[in-house]
Amino acid sequence: MRSGHKVGLLNAVFILLLLLPAHRKQDRIRYFNAPTIPLKPDTVQAFVSHFKDDAGNDTLFQTRSKEGYPVSYFRKIKTSVCFDNKCRLLDIVLYWNVTGRYLGFELPEGEFLSKTEHEPFKPEEYGRLNELLADPFSPLANFSYEELVPKADLAASGLDAVSSATSKNVLDYVVEGAVYTTYKMWHFVYGATQKEVVSLTEKRLSPGFVLKILESPDSGDKIWALNHIRGRVELTSGLRNTLLSFIDNNRFNLAERAINALSPDELKSDSLQLRLFEKFPQTNYALKNLIVTKFKEAPHLNPQVKTALARALKSANGELLSNILDLFKLHRVTDRETGRIIADLLQSPNNFLSQKAFIYLKSANIDDKTVVKQLNDYKAKHTL
Repeated sequence: MRSGHKVGLLNAVFILLLLLPAHRKQDRIRYFNAPTIPLKPDTVQAFVSHFKDDAGNDTLFQTRSKEGYPVSYFRKIKTSVCFDNKCRLLDIVLYWNVTGRYLGFELPEGEFLSKTEHEPFKPEEYGRLNELLADPFSPLANFSYEELVPKADLAASGLDAVSSATSKNVLDYVVEGAVYTTYKMWHFVYGATQKEVVSLTEKRLSPGFVLKILESPDSGDKIWALNHIRGRVELTSGLRNTLLSFIDNNRFNLAERAINALSPDELKSDSLQLRLFEKFPQTNYALKNLIVTKFKEAPHLNPQVKTALARALKSANGELLSNILDLFKLHRVTDRETGRIIADLLQSPNNFLSQKAFIYLKSANIDDKTVVKQLNDYKAKHTL
């Protein structure tokens, strides 16, 4: 069961100070990546969850803006970093942004991180740790604790993981001399807490909040937001405009996600279909195919879109040509105007194009004398 309480404005101002780029103040060590979501913290909400880890507590704090949107999250960690619990206690606060991305860390006043023989981290090593924690694709995800330090070294020395030799294939992904500290912090960042961060953010999603996330300069934040629109968030006019603005040739990943975000229910709108098709002439071959495929989800096909796609067949080829004709078949397009446009393709010198047109017209049974004649002429010509 979760519980929540608000923390005062002074605490929120303090948190705002924490969300500054990496820095170290006297007696307090903080390293942060620049926040990317344009929201200011106003209050703090505490959530209790059963993380089933050894972080020392099960409380996750969510900072919120005055609009009630999540701004960031933090969790206080207190745990041992050694086999035998004889090493220095790890006492640290970890931060995440609203999409679950690592944001930074802070040490309580007077605390510091240590390496072999309890030697304190140097500033450059804190910076290195911050960089390592920001990598969600680190190979540390695939290492077990036993693989971090060679067993022979441990057995021979009787030392713990901090003071013993580090496996050579791990050195590129840890702060040297602090292998277990790095490993454990990375797994705290990308473990159960991150999943809870995402879950809490999902519960606060709204059109306005999603628009704020889409303002982030980080493509990962944008893709996260685009992936969470369909079936979750109402597509307001402002959100619709932003989605469509992502559909261009320069940002394929964002364009693909923006197209995918449009649901069949939204495609009931003729105006949305027309605005989506406006992107068709401006996009490359791959995006054209995605747009045509998206129209297959529409409950009906707008007449203007249908006619424009039929005319586009003249310059289409390969997969795109087949995709458009499959779209017409799905929507049972058998009107005279479209039939005549497709029938003109029977005279194309491109055999692939003319054959595709013939196969479609043969199955469509379009009731038009002109189309029937062209179809019979093609059939007679190609059966001699």
